[in-house]
Amino acid sequence: MKKTRKTLKAIIILVLLTGISGCRATSEMSVHNENASNENLRIVKNESNSASKNSNSALPTNNNSSTDNDNLNAEQSNIEPNENVSNGDNAVTFNSFGKVKTGMTVAQASQALGTELVGKAEDGMDCYYVNPKQGFKGVRFMVTNKTIARIEIESKAYATDKGAKIGDTEAKIKSLYKGIKVSPQKYDEKKHDMEIYSADKKYLILFETDGKRVTGFRAGKAEEVGYVEGCS
Repeated sequence: MKKTRKTLKAIIILVLLTGISGCRATSEMSVHNENASNENLRIVKNESNSASKNSNSALPTNNNSSTDNDNLNAEQSNIEPNENVSNGDNAVTFNSFGKVKTGMTVAQASQALGTELVGKAEDGMDCYYVNPKQGFKGVRFMVTNKTIARIEIESKAYATDKGAKIGDTEAKIKSLYKGIKVSPQKYDEKKHDMEIYSADKKYLILFETDGKRVTGFRAGKAEEVGYVEGCS
């Protein structure tokens, strides 16, 4: 009887120990599985974040585009308007304005300019002015002996073949032309005449200034360019 009880007690203890070991194993397995699941989730999140960063870095950003546009606008704003609209077609030389040359008749000059030159001499006057009928505002031509003798410029829109124009400083004119003669104007000593003769002395360009900047200029035959009062 005592032996039977001992055997039974041993069996019960064995069963209890087996149950406790099973529970502990199950618990440890559960914790292991949970940790593995968390680790997998962390890896997936990291891969997702990495993919998102790579995708964003491949796309152009609006900030860069905005900066490029600002730089372009800044460059464009620094660009000054070109006041010297006189190109080679309408440049003033010692004896010409574009295709119009001194010595041409009014009819020839009109054809060369592409528009009629209008104007007529007063009775008994051999000197008179003609003006383009269309366009070329600020330009007129003196006629003597029935031919073009002098070109007068009163607009910033036209320049000489060296780039001199109304508004330029006297210093700039001196930098563009050599052998300039500067003298006070006849009726106002504060103003200046700046004269440049052609090599053969037959032609003259004369810049009128207010003492600092060009206010107008004329070119053509030296004698006629020298007329202070024009045809008067």
